[in-house]
Amino acid sequence: MQPAVSIAATMPNGLPVVRAGVQAFMRRVFGARRAAPAGDPDPGLCGPDSPSWQIIAEPAAIAGGVRALLLQTLHPLAMAGVADHSRFRDDPLARLQSTSAWVTTATFGTTREVLHAARAVRRAHRVVRGTAPDGRPYRAGHPALLAWVSMALTSSFITADRLWAPHPVSPAAADRFVVEQSRLAALLDERMPLARLLRDPTAGARLRAGDVDLPLEDDLPRSVAELTAALDEVAPQLAVGAQARDAVRFLRWPPLPNTVRAAYLPLFAGAAGSLPRRHRRELGLRVGPLAARAAVANAGNMLGVLRSAVGRSPAYALATARVDAAA
Repeated sequence: MQPAVSIAATMPNGLPVVRAGVQAFMRRVFGARRAAPAGDPDPGLCGPDSPSWQIIAEPAAIAGGVRALLLQTLHPLAMAGVADHSRFRDDPLARLQSTSAWVTTATFGTTREVLHAARAVRRAHRVVRGTAPDGRPYRAGHPALLAWVSMALTSSFITADRLWAPHPVSPAAADRFVVEQSRLAALLDERMPLARLLRDPTAGARLRAGDVDLPLEDDLPRSVAELTAALDEVAPQLAVGAQARDAVRFLRWPPLPNTVRAAYLPLFAGAAGSLPRRHRRELGLRVGPLAARAAVANAGNMLGVLRSAVGRSPAYALATARVDAAA
């Protein structure tokens, strides 16, 4: 365990003296989550005792998100959608904030908030369609692309938790995390009507119990072992073209304010170092094993400093306060 991570483990809520300032900085980078109505007893689709609350609440998830962006570039159709439709070059924080908004709302929001967020993501996906450089058509809402993006994100969060969290989840909890994240991703599939769920006052309980038919869930993993196998199965479809190389160059040195970039660069290096060596080589991130381990350790120290300053995610604090007040 890196020294800063070890220190952070003793201060789950961060340092009060600097917490407000750093949280304001984090809201600027990742956006702010609006508080749900006070005392709303709905725990959402994961709940306080879930692995998702534990994993996504940790600053380690920030590096996990960067890792997922790198991993997702390996799929030519997913990369074509980003290259053709994303505003990341003009507004480098916009995509990070939209992804962060979905992840935090899906994890910590009430059932109604999650369903409304899923509807907004679906709406955004409908215009993301076109033709990739290799001539194949793509659309963001295609079940195979939804599954790839979800698996890249889930696997990256698990990797980040294992490498950088002060108290990583157990193997059994990691399996439950995969189930929870697959269920959330399945809500983005157009084959599942959301209007009916929004009218159903028991939707949250039914979704948590797995009593709602979510077609995409059948194509998504339900354990870490299944996740690993599914990623291996997709591997022959992965290829790095000019669009992916351009995206990686952008991610290595994005046009961010100097203060933001100073914190981002160690996280990017650690995220890149945590990728399998074959993926680093494919993406042009030519870092040897020793340098990769050093980058992972350095990212751990940066995340430990962040956690010592702010504690867990503000979205986690809002959700905990909401559920506790209702109780």
